[in-house]
Amino acid sequence: MDFNRRVFLGGAVLAVGAAANMSAAAAASSNGKGGKAHRQALKALAAYADLHRAEWGVPGMTVTVVTRDGFEGVVSSGLADVDKNIPVNPDHLFQVGSISKMFTALAAWSLIDEGKLSPDIRLEDALKGVSVRGGKAITLQQLLNHTSGLPADSSIFPEGGLWTGFAPGTGWSYSNSGYALAGMIAETAGGKLNYELVAERVLDKLGMTKSVAAMRVADRHRYAQGYEPALTDRLNPRPSAMTPTPWVDSESPAGSVASTAGDMAKFLRFLLDLADGKGGPVFSDAAAKRFLADPVEGWGPNSKYGNGIARIESDGRKYLHHTGGMISFCSALHVDAEAGVAAFASANIHYALNYRPVRVSTFACELMRAVREGSPAPTPKPPSIALEKPLQYAGVFTAADGDSFEIAVEGATLRLRRGGRVSALQQAAGALFATTEPDFAVPGVVVETENEKPVRAWVGDVEYLVDPAIGYKPPATDALRVFAGRYDNDDRWAGPLYVYARDGGIFIGNIEPLTAMKSGEWRLGDEASPERIKFDGYINGRPHILLFSGTPFVRRFS
Repeated sequence: MDFNRRVFLGGAVLAVGAAANMSAAAAASSNGKGGKAHRQALKALAAYADLHRAEWGVPGMTVTVVTRDGFEGVVSSGLADVDKNIPVNPDHLFQVGSISKMFTALAAWSLIDEGKLSPDIRLEDALKGVSVRGGKAITLQQLLNHTSGLPADSSIFPEGGLWTGFAPGTGWSYSNSGYALAGMIAETAGGKLNYELVAERVLDKLGMTKSVAAMRVADRHRYAQGYEPALTDRLNPRPSAMTPTPWVDSESPAGSVASTAGDMAKFLRFLLDLADGKGGPVFSDAAAKRFLADPVEGWGPNSKYGNGIARIESDGRKYLHHTGGMISFCSALHVDAEAGVAAFASANIHYALNYRPVRVSTFACELMRAVREGSPAPTPKPPSIALEKPLQYAGVFTAADGDSFEIAVEGATLRLRRGGRVSALQQAAGALFATTEPDFAVPGVVVETENEKPVRAWVGDVEYLVDPAIGYKPPATDALRVFAGRYDNDDRWAGPLYVYARDGGIFIGNIEPLTAMKSGEWRLGDEASPERIKFDGYINGRPHILLFSGTPFVRRFS
């Protein structure tokens, strides 16, 4: 698993807006090239999009699906602006997030095709002044494949320079920082800013005239409004109150493209051609074949990645794939080249909600594949992944001071009972659960199990046991407790981070342990992880600054 600070933000992992349930039902349209089966498939897709919005509290969603034989369908579901009651329409811009990496890689490879750039050019040769400890061998191709070893979201010039978690080319770790550098290399070769290269070499050539390669406030009126949890200091079970997100300008090569439903149809069709070895107007067919030729192990189990495109398998089908998460939008894209179908879905909600419309874009592909094959319509999966074996978490948990709570199973869901209150309890990440219990809402609840039975729970640094007779663990030492607290960064991409001292160590987000390094830093993740935590700004022995892979967070309320 790859770790970065976005996973551990105090902002709600699952929180979304309840108002979406009252929003407009989905509307479907097509380019008129399909028949009755296509219309029925779009109707089923629209209903599924509405179902996702209802369960997750998503305000609005746009979905585009195309087939190789010319059909194009669009579903517009819910509201682009909740306060103004404006429905989503096909002309609203939605930010595609990290799907932008495909566009950045395509622009770079168009330069490669023209002989202006080499995929093997070294970072240190292309960008004088960029220092990377252990990264002298980093190449452009490694940056585009996430095999450089760079951290996920570091600035380009952190104190002491950049670093790698593993020797370039020997591992895989998702890196937005790497794509920022790849964009800079393309700028040097192309003589223009990366977003200008993307616009001229990809968007314009594909006829994506309504799309933009950079997010500017001057275009804000064209976008659907994005939303985030009203309470950004905690985990929030879904659905919960939401509020509009503020605007943020961006030209990041890692994620700044925004597009409409119709323009994404053009891009999906290009990807279908690309999978057939055709470069179309972007680059030569020979370059197209090279572009997809050598993906590396990465993205997830049994998956590969190369040039901004993941190769995954789902239910026996192989897809070209990517997702995207922004401050205001979350997206997913699937291309089933063998079946000749492709789909894109995007919702106007904050990335930290841990929602990506992956099941929507997958279902869109499944529906159109069934139409093309003349087979029965597929059964859609539930909008969210069901909690596995909920009974393993059920029990009464008691702290050393006598405080107690119960986790109970109700159907397929969990409830937390404490002090006469009954609260929602939803899995956020692994053993970490979000709850509406007032005293537990900020830290959440970590439940540890053995042999599918609950043993203990942690709420912050407080231990609760199912069987107190086994004995409570000793409290953290003073040497560890000095690190504990809330650390804030008011950048919209950041937010609060919580560090807890418990169980003989320190944990970020109360779920992932930090490993002390000889350098005085702490590592998040396994030995190959490039993510580093450094504590600084000591006053009377207590740090007041946390540097998460070079990004500063300042102690607050602790």
